Amino acid sequence: MERPFSLDGRTAFVTGASRGIGRAIAIALAHAGAGVACAARALDQVTSAAAEIEAAGGRARALQMDVTRGEQIQAVVKEAESALGPIDILVNNAGVTLDKPSLEVTDEEWDTVLGTNLTSMFRCARAVAPGMIARGRGKIINLGSMYGVLGVPRYAVYCASKAAVGGLTRSLAAEWARHGIQVNCLAPGYMNTDIPRAAMADAKTRERFLSKIPARRIGEPAEAAALAVYMASAASDFMTGQTVYLDGGQTTTW
Repeated sequence: MERPFSLDGRTAFVTGASRGIGRAIAIALAHAGAGVACAARALDQVTSAAAEIEAAGGRARALQMDVTRGEQIQAVVKEAESALGPIDILVNNAGVTLDKPSLEVTDEEWDTVLGTNLTSMFRCARAVAPGMIARGRGKIINLGSMYGVLGVPRYAVYCASKAAVGGLTRSLAAEWARHGIQVNCLAPGYMNTDIPRAAMADAKTRERFLSKIPARRIGEPAEAAALAVYMASAASDFMTGQTVYLDGGQTTTW
């Protein structure tokens, strides 16, 4: 297989591309040769991500989209394809978390987390799949979490949403494999992004976090992005329906 990680000529659509893991994935896909539609609610931040890609010689388009608003998804997908070409790679990265005692979680909060972390993934996949099926190829990468397999107090809603992402991934993979579409889940552990970074500023909290990770460190967004490039490339054509945990070994010892 010549240049198995090349994404030359491909178009990617990345949700939640304004910061953190999503931004890192968008930039990495562009470096591998893909044109990248960067979608997020924060237009200024996602415009910055697209500008960084273009400054490095890549192709990108910044798109404002709220993944919880189903009516926006189809329209924004069409806009992305008009600008960059048919979507070959979908990265469902947009997500929210909720740290709250379960007895205090409201119905609205439950619906918001599930709508953002799960329902939006199905809707985005449903929007791009017809084109992928027609072309006989496609890559869908759903961002899960190690919390999808861990029982974590105060995170029941988030854990439930990420556990469901694994089920969605397996089902879509089984249904669309015959069309040349691979659907996989990238499930990070603690990463050097805003929330973990802020929490670990406290020495005691940092020690508590690191004591649970065999690698004794948290991950970097660039490491998640490198795995996403593999999942988006021809190198992973025979892998589908899988959840890959990028967590320094934490889920092996919990």
